[in-house]
Amino acid sequence: MLEIVRSAEKMMASLLMKSPLKEFIPIGRASMKITHRRPTDFLKDKKNGGYLKDVATGLFLPDPRSFKMVDEPEVVWNLITNAGRIFLHTQGYGTAGLGANGLNYIALSNDTVTETATSTVLSNEITLNGLGRAVGVVTLPTGAGNQTTVDKTFTASGAQSAQKAALFTAVSAGTMNHVLAFTQRSLITSDTLQITFTITLG
Repeated sequence: MLEIVRSAEKMMASLLMKSPLKEFIPIGRASMKITHRRPTDFLKDKKNGGYLKDVATGLFLPDPRSFKMVDEPEVVWNLITNAGRIFLHTQGYGTAGLGANGLNYIALSNDTVTETATSTVLSNEITLNGLGRAVGVVTLPTGAGNQTTVDKTFTASGAQSAQKAALFTAVSAGTMNHVLAFTQRSLITSDTLQITFTITLG
């Protein structure tokens, strides 16, 4: 029964997001866009960061102009945890127990989603190869806006796959919310994986 309810909820969210009604009916959900890019050309570094500015290091770095899409960008919807929901209510309306930081750390995993509403950790969270938990750039709404985005581009320092993400309140431990699964992406060194959460308040 729970799975039927969740499926119906996802279908309704999807239909509303594609409908003109989305301009009038707020959907209290989070979505995430995943963009996987790979450099096709490398340039020799001519800066060494020391006193001899004109001495080349001999290192070849990705040419920023050469990045190409590996897969089509994907948008997925979230699972909300009980702890995360309570955290949001506390921060928005509470008078005590307020946290020092919001849900702006992005964590990745190469597991399928086994988390439920009662989960507090992301199973087998990635800590290596440039895909360890990191704080994202937060853009808050202004005026009549109703969406916050949390964006982070990870750069792989080794071969690493990922297919799940979540937001946390801290660089380690912390409160988890907005767990999402996406199509597995297999990264190699210098690949980038851009994760953009979009949170709409109800």
